[in-house]
Amino acid sequence: MKQQKTLGVIACGLLLMASNATAQSNGDRPAWSVTPYLWAADTTIDLAFRDNIGVGGELSFGDVVDTLDAGFMLHVENHGSGNWSTFGDLFYLRTSDTTERPALSIDAENEQILLDVVAAYWPAGVGTPLNVFGGMRYSGFDNRYRFRALGNPLADRRSSSNYYDALLGIRYEFDLSERWALLTRGDASFGDSEGTYLLRANFAYTVGKRQQNRIVFGYQHKEAEYKDGDLVTDFTLSGPMAGFNFVF
Repeated sequence: MKQQKTLGVIACGLLLMASNATAQSNGDRPAWSVTPYLWAADTTIDLAFRDNIGVGGELSFGDVVDTLDAGFMLHVENHGSGNWSTFGDLFYLRTSDTTERPALSIDAENEQILLDVVAAYWPAGVGTPLNVFGGMRYSGFDNRYRFRALGNPLADRRSSSNYYDALLGIRYEFDLSERWALLTRGDASFGDSEGTYLLRANFAYTVGKRQQNRIVFGYQHKEAEYKDGDLVTDFTLSGPMAGFNFVF
């Protein structure tokens, strides 16, 4: 069921972007850009929940996960016309780790699917340095935590949740030379989640005969907090990223 909901959200986002592309005419300008990324994020999870395993009170654990098994991103943008464009970002992250505490160990497995679908407004026209954007951020999680005391099973907590947030952000491109640019982005979202924040800075180097494709590399930092019943999970993800921007 969770996968069906996720696919439905992704399909709606792609349909929105496709309909926007069909409705607009770009002349000789490239209509689309696609950028696959690899994100080597250092991931930490702070976990807290009302105790139901016999200790009493609230249990809180920091840095439950710091191992990334897989992480990639896909950015798809329709360049639009005039002052408007649309884009979408798809994130997939899978982490797992075993954390040892005195007399207690935690086996954690986490899978995240994140999707942003937004419209961007360019005050000076599409293709200029500054744009602001707004839309929706979807976050889907499948988290599992197994607690063991002195090697013996103590509790098994699983959380599969979906969150829908309103998203607002800003992007600015600094032209450094004929081929080099610095791409920056910051955004925040609120709604079903307790709040998410993202900061990104990438260098872009133009390549190709027509000088429209780019090698992109830099750094991204994200913080997010989610609540599912008595379980509160804080995610912090930071690390280098690299990708290739195809424009057509």
